[in-house]
Amino acid sequence: MDPLANFGRNDRCWCGEPRKYKACHGLHHPASTPGQPIGHPDDEDRVWLSPTTIMARDALHQPAAGVPFVLPIGRPHTRPIYVDPAVQALLNVPRLSTQPLPVLGKHRFEVFDHTEHDRDALTDGAAGIAVAVAQALTDLNLEPDHRPTILWNDEVDADRLLGQTLLFADHVCVPDRVFAALIDDRDDDAIHEAIAEQRRLRPLIEAGVIVPVPEALGIAARVDAVNAMTQRDLQRRDLTDWIRSQLIVEGPTAREAMFISAIDDLDSRQMWLLSRRTVFDEDPHGRGTFTSRLLGTYDPAHDYEPWKQQNLDKAVGWHLGRANERLIAGEVFTADYLTTSPFQARLLARKGALPDQPIHAAVWADIPILPTADPATLARAAAEEEAVEDLRQKVRNALRGARDLGTGADALTGLGEDLAHASRQLQRTVRTERRWKVIAPALTGLGAIALGAAGGLPAIASGVLGAAGGLVPYFADRANRRRNAAYLFYLANRTR
Repeated sequence: MDPLANFGRNDRCWCGEPRKYKACHGLHHPASTPGQPIGHPDDEDRVWLSPTTIMARDALHQPAAGVPFVLPIGRPHTRPIYVDPAVQALLNVPRLSTQPLPVLGKHRFEVFDHTEHDRDALTDGAAGIAVAVAQALTDLNLEPDHRPTILWNDEVDADRLLGQTLLFADHVCVPDRVFAALIDDRDDDAIHEAIAEQRRLRPLIEAGVIVPVPEALGIAARVDAVNAMTQRDLQRRDLTDWIRSQLIVEGPTAREAMFISAIDDLDSRQMWLLSRRTVFDEDPHGRGTFTSRLLGTYDPAHDYEPWKQQNLDKAVGWHLGRANERLIAGEVFTADYLTTSPFQARLLARKGALPDQPIHAAVWADIPILPTADPATLARAAAEEEAVEDLRQKVRNALRGARDLGTGADALTGLGEDLAHASRQLQRTVRTERRWKVIAPALTGLGAIALGAAGGLPAIASGVLGAAGGLVPYFADRANRRRNAAYLFYLANRTR
């Protein structure tokens, strides 16, 4: 599958769901028509925004100081990135001696175990780990002999991405959602949910294979570069027009909400609420404040087109800014940004920033077994250094003749199927060997020991040595198997 090409309507959807593309991400029309009746009653906790979208009432949270009132400028734009003062302060933390990523991974869970119910202590511990992880990744890039392969993704589950990319990366960076929840002052439920997700990945995090990174800290370190890159991109009419052509607009809904999403993207849906009823107040210093009401009622006589165009301009700017944040954060953490979204891949290709990373093709390949393996199994597989190196070499060989992402994905799909088949054969071989190379020699040795009992200690010793000698071929074969890439698929398949 090539993310830069058009998908067939009857092909299986690229997202991995067992549905055809036309019934999944291939639905390129809005979920409702403007003003379509909702037909669901609100309750005291939730409110319906469209026939298919419901929102918690307490999600309508507005800062106490209000939000700035910005007039439309008639072209795609975005606001400069705001850096939280707490994040800015972390950029000035003195540099300490760098600890290895596995050590930091273990320390992360020690912090959770001792401070999960003490928010202030948890915040301090999470911030300290975030800074230490950023410094450790920077130091890895300075290694003269072997620069590790580091990937960065914030779209899919880290363990699935690791399996999908065939353990090619030494480290896979993902957003540290615990750090983000604490910095954003989220409620306790959100923080505990983020901690639970990291606990699920604990074997991989403690091995240093999965590395939660403070995305906000990476962006803050190069915020001027992100803003400058986005402003340059906004001047490219070809780029902004293409993004606009990829957007799907739902609304205005019956509650005067508008949703804008991108074709073939994983999680890009944005929401705007119209505020038409405003009250203006002016204080003695001449500063004006607009007070407005949200969640109005659709008015077919009202002209919503200017509001729609304004939101489309904002959406174009948001997509460009988000792409540049991901690219710059990857640079800060010395990682290659690897997208799993066809829309993002096409956007990066048009920007001239699609990473020249061979393993990028694996994201679009159909890899069996490994992407569904549990974190503990993946951690055990990643520790099989010889088998992992054999797998990486096989990946390089498979991609050697690939002309583009599509042919590379097809080549890796074939490699994955071959390794899955080899792993099933290996499973049958192991069962056979256990019968004939372990059980039979052991029984023979036990018989020799029993017969030798009458001959005294020398005869018993001879029987024991004979039994041990019979097991030598089994252990030799087992050692050879663990050097082969198919052994990694065997591990995952056996556990499943």
